[in-house]
Amino acid sequence: MRVNNILYRYCLFSLLIVLGCRDPFEPEIVSQDLALLVVEGYIEIDGDSEIILSRTSTVRDTSNVRMVTGARVYVSPESGNSFWDFDEAEDLNGHYSFTGNFEANQNYYLNILLPNGQMYQSELLTPVITPEIEELGWLRDDGGVEIFVSTQGDTDAKYFLWSFNEDWIFFPGVSSFLIYEDGGVRARTEEERVDRCWDATRQPRIVLQNSARFEGNLIVERELVRIPPLSEKLQRRYSIEVIQRAIDQDAFDFWEILRKNSDDIGGIFSPLPSLIGGNIHSIEGNSEENVIGHISMGRSARKRIYIDGTDVFPWRVEIPEYEFCNLSQDTIAVNLASSRFRSGLEIPAREVFQDFFLIGYRSGSRACVDCTLRGSNVRPDFWED
Repeated sequence: MRVNNILYRYCLFSLLIVLGCRDPFEPEIVSQDLALLVVEGYIEIDGDSEIILSRTSTVRDTSNVRMVTGARVYVSPESGNSFWDFDEAEDLNGHYSFTGNFEANQNYYLNILLPNGQMYQSELLTPVITPEIEELGWLRDDGGVEIFVSTQGDTDAKYFLWSFNEDWIFFPGVSSFLIYEDGGVRARTEEERVDRCWDATRQPRIVLQNSARFEGNLIVERELVRIPPLSEKLQRRYSIEVIQRAIDQDAFDFWEILRKNSDDIGGIFSPLPSLIGGNIHSIEGNSEENVIGHISMGRSARKRIYIDGTDVFPWRVEIPEYEFCNLSQDTIAVNLASSRFRSGLEIPAREVFQDFFLIGYRSGSRACVDCTLRGSNVRPDFWED
C-alpha cells in the first residue's frame, strides 16, 4: 500500500472542492514544509519483509515522492539484545528489506535510525497468524468481471486487510516480428519481441473487512477489484495475486481512516492526513512529532488465479492508444529500408514477396508496433501459460 499516493489523492480532491466553490475563496495554505516521516510495510515472521520510508510533501509540491535513504532499519525483540537489520535496496531508494524468520510467540519492536540521528520506534508488535484464503474467484455480470475473496476468521484473526497485484498480456495495434539493424532488416529473437507484452498494476486501493460482523466469522465473496467492460486486461490472459493479512484492531482503525479519506474522500470533519498518525513514534528529540504509518507483523496468506480471454468470451477490447493503428498499404522497397527505418519511428512489420523474391516491407509506426512503450516484453517469473 502506498500511503503517499493516498494522501496525494486526498489533498488533490480537497483542493478541487475548494476551487469549485460557488463563492471565491482563497484558503490560507501554510507554506511550512512539515516533511513528516511516512513508514509503510509489513513484517513477515517467515519470508520476505519490506519497510518503505518517505516524507510528506506540501500541497503545492508536484515533485516525486521524497524517499528517505541511508537509514538503519532493524527489528528487536521485547526482551533481549539481539536485532535483525534490514538492507536498503540498491535500485529502490528508501526500500528496506529482510528475509528470515521470527518467533511467532514473541513480541517485537521496529526501530528506525535516520542519518541525522533521529530515532523512531514502533509500539510493541504482536505477530498475527493469517488464516488461509478459502476462495479466490470471479464472476461476470453487466458491469464487467468482479474478483472476490472468501475467508474464515476466528477469535485471534477478526480483522483483515487485502492487497493485490494484477498482471496481464496485451498486444499492440500492429504485430511485427522484424527489426531494422545495421542497414538491414532481420527477424527478431525471442528476447526482442515487441508483439506481446505484460502490464501490471499494484493497487493502492484499501480493502478491509471485520469478520466479527458475520455469522461464524465467515467472510463470503468480498469484492477486491472490478474489471470493467472493454478492458485490455482480459484480452488474452490475466492474473491476480491476492495477499491476505490478519491485523489487530488498531491497525484496522488506521487503515479504515485512510480508506475513508481515499475512497469515500470523507467529510469536512474527517481526520486530516497529517493527523492520522499510527504506531510509530519518535523516541529522541521531539517526542510530539507525528509519524504517519502503521506497521503490522505476522504471517500473510497468498493465492493467485488466472482468467483466460476464452473464459469470458465474448469480450470486446478497446485500447485507445491503438484505435487508429493500421498496417501501411505502401510497400517500402528493400533499398529504401535504411532511410525509412533508421530513425526508429517506423518499424518493418511484414515482408513483401513477388515471385518468391523479397521486394520490400510494409510497416507501422513505433507507437502502434512496439508494445514495450506501454509494458514489458519480459515474461514474469511466476507466469503460467
